[in-house]
Amino acid sequence: MIEKEPSRRVGKRQIESLLASPDFSKNLEVWRSFSPRRVINPLLSFLCSTDEMLRWHAVTAAGFITATLAEDDLESARVIVRRFLWLLNDESGGIGWGIPEAMGEALARSPGLAQEYGRLVLSFVRQDENYLEHEPLLAGALWALARLVQAHPKLLSASAQDFVVYARHPRALFRALALWGLRAVGNASCLGVVASFTGDAAPVRLYRHETLEDTSVADVAREALAAIRARENLTNSPWAGE
Repeated sequence: MIEKEPSRRVGKRQIESLLASPDFSKNLEVWRSFSPRRVINPLLSFLCSTDEMLRWHAVTAAGFITATLAEDDLESARVIVRRFLWLLNDESGGIGWGIPEAMGEALARSPGLAQEYGRLVLSFVRQDENYLEHEPLLAGALWALARLVQAHPKLLSASAQDFVVYARHPRALFRALALWGLRAVGNASCLGVVASFTGDAAPVRLYRHETLEDTSVADVAREALAAIRARENLTNSPWAGE
C-alpha cells in the first residue's frame, strides 16, 4: 500500500532528543508527524542502547508508531510486525534485543493487531511453542505479554496459567512481570499463588506507564491481589487483608 508521507523528516539525533526528553510521555503525539517508513529504522537502533531510558522509550515509540499506522493502513502496520517477527528469527542474523517488547507495545495499542498477533506473543513464553530460549529475550517476551494483557485482558485470559508458572521463576524480574500479568488476567484460583509473594522483598525495576519504576516483587504482588479481588468481587477472601 502507498503510504501518505507527512511533511516532517526526522534524523537520528532528533529521535534521540525526543526519546531522552523528560516530557516524552506527554509528547507521544509528536511521533504522528513523522513518516513511519522513515523513522522506524533509526528508532529500532535505539532498542540496543546502553541507556536504559532511551531503550525503553524506543520500545514505546516503536509501538506507538506501529499502532498509529494501523489506524489508517493496517497492511503497512502488519509489515512492521512481520519485520519484528523476522528479527526474532535466527535467519535474520541479529539477536532481537527489544523486539518482543516493541511488538507487545504495538499490539497493546492496537486492537486490530492484537487480534491478529496476540497469540504469537503468548507462544514466545511457552516451551512447546515459539519459545525464546535466550533469557533476556524471554524476559522481554514476558514483559510484552504482561503489557498486552493490561490492554486486552479478555483476548489472552488463558495466559493466567503461564504467568503462574513464571511467578515461581528464580529471577525476581520474571516473578514481578508474571505478577503484573496476573494483575490483569488472574482469577480466584490464582489468589493463593499471588498472596505467597507478598513477603518477597526482592527489588525490581519495571517499565510501566512510560517510566522506569523501582519497586519490589511484594509490591507488585499486592497490586495483583487487590486487582484480582476487585475483579472477582472477593473482598471477603482469606487474602483480603494482605
